[in-house]
Amino acid sequence: MLKLIGSILIIGASLLYGFRIRRELQEHLDQLVAMKEMFLMLRGEISYARTPLKEAFLQIASQNKEPFCGFLTKAAKEMNANEESMGNFWSRLVEQESGRFLFDEQERGLLQRAGENFGYLDSQMQLKNLELYMEQAEVLIQNAQAQLKDRQKLSSVLSLMCGLFLVILLI
Repeated sequence: MLKLIGSILIIGASLLYGFRIRRELQEHLDQLVAMKEMFLMLRGEISYARTPLKEAFLQIASQNKEPFCGFLTKAAKEMNANEESMGNFWSRLVEQESGRFLFDEQERGLLQRAGENFGYLDSQMQLKNLELYMEQAEVLIQNAQAQLKDRQKLSSVLSLMCGLFLVILLI
């Protein structure tokens, strides 16, 4: 009886772990879409409203969701105290806040490169760069979407198999 209860608990825990991995994979895709939306909103603020960068960050943070809401709010608050270049400031901030994001190195690099051109290029060059970053984000989104279903299925099956293996090993 005790072995049966233990086996059920192990299999249940392994299934829950598989569902957690599935949710993280979906959140990763959602964050990529949110990054592209952030670039799109920033492009709108620069091109149409001609909003200063600090105010644009706060405006976009109020319309965006986590993790970019907190990230942009922190960027806006620290901009005045910042004495380094905007590119260095942005890169440092991305590194500090990297725990918020479910990004790999390529995706984090895209976010870092986006901030290198803020503040010192004219608005047309900033818009062109933002368009380039939006296109790159779109490619990352398409890749993540193509792999999402397979990875989610694999994580569910592997977690179940690990749980069953552990049950067999313990019995």
